[in-house]
Amino acid sequence: MNFRDSLRRLGQKIRRSSDTLAYRSRQAGDLMLSVLEQGDEALEKAFELARLRKAPAPSEMPVDFALRDSPLLRKAYETLVPVSHVFRMGHRHDREYLEDFMPISNDSFIGRGSYKFVYHLPWQMVVKVSKEVLPSDPLFGSLFREVDRDQSRFLKQEERDLQEFLGRNRRRYYRDRLRFKFNRLGLERYSYWKVREALPDLVLPTRFFMGLRCRHRLFRTGHYEKITPMDSQIMLIGKHLKEFARAARPSRQSRFMSRFAPRFDFMFDTQRFGRIKKKVLLKITEDFKNLIRYTELLASREKMILDIHSENIIITLPDFQLKIFDFHLFDEHLYEPSLVHDRPEKDHIELIEKFLGSLESDGE
Repeated sequence: MNFRDSLRRLGQKIRRSSDTLAYRSRQAGDLMLSVLEQGDEALEKAFELARLRKAPAPSEMPVDFALRDSPLLRKAYETLVPVSHVFRMGHRHDREYLEDFMPISNDSFIGRGSYKFVYHLPWQMVVKVSKEVLPSDPLFGSLFREVDRDQSRFLKQEERDLQEFLGRNRRRYYRDRLRFKFNRLGLERYSYWKVREALPDLVLPTRFFMGLRCRHRLFRTGHYEKITPMDSQIMLIGKHLKEFARAARPSRQSRFMSRFAPRFDFMFDTQRFGRIKKKVLLKITEDFKNLIRYTELLASREKMILDIHSENIIITLPDFQLKIFDFHLFDEHLYEPSLVHDRPEKDHIELIEKFLGSLESDGE
């Protein structure tokens, strides 16, 4: 049986699993609430082990960091007023409580996405600090309103107590801004759990929390402090999908977006990194097709767009496992429409299918 026959059988298996994916996605909210109340033992154990491992030096990682470079202005800002450390915030002893001190050195800034700044920690983990985003951003659609209607489904009791304490005796404007931040924390957690329940083997374990970021002052001693949602993940050694590209051209975008948030269309070549065993290719292919299937299900049944780009998909090395991270869910009618296809989710599906084509070439 050749590789294409194996792929056809794989496709039949994936089609049979589509209803299972949809069902698991619908159950995400209730399961998330259960885990929030009882704690995620597996995640905490994984994070505890990661803290025992020293972060590898950039020279030890098989990664092209130039592809993740931030603009010169951002790098200059991070050099002049670098982040010193971040805390996880809670509410204990009738006041705010800071724990989980995470030190960040001058060279810890990895880069920025559309919604977060990313820093690596001394141990094998990264922390992601949410950027300031206007409430009019398309990210804050129906899922955000669902969080706002009932925070108790998406935030721990300790987090809701912290929100109330921080807003006590403050002006309404401050309390509204604070509620927006906590709603955003719940939104990030909700989006993650929806995808995690549908694609449990692909989603990178993530812990979401309200944090306090401390940035050095420019001309004085001390720090600027900022309360903002954060999340932390184990640092994986591998390559983003973007790094398997052999050719790229700018995507069709508005002039504003092409300047400040450019996207690229890629052609892939996995043979640049050596031959891969057939059974490994089949597993990656199965994972990618499950990702495509779930993206289609979300679009057709829930009118949601799973925002996946080449920099949000990583293939770990040397074991070649597929993982996704830093994704977001958008309402279809709020998402930037496709300039090529009749539906916006097809842009993401086309990217994945191009990579699958390069895998099939390897398997022949």
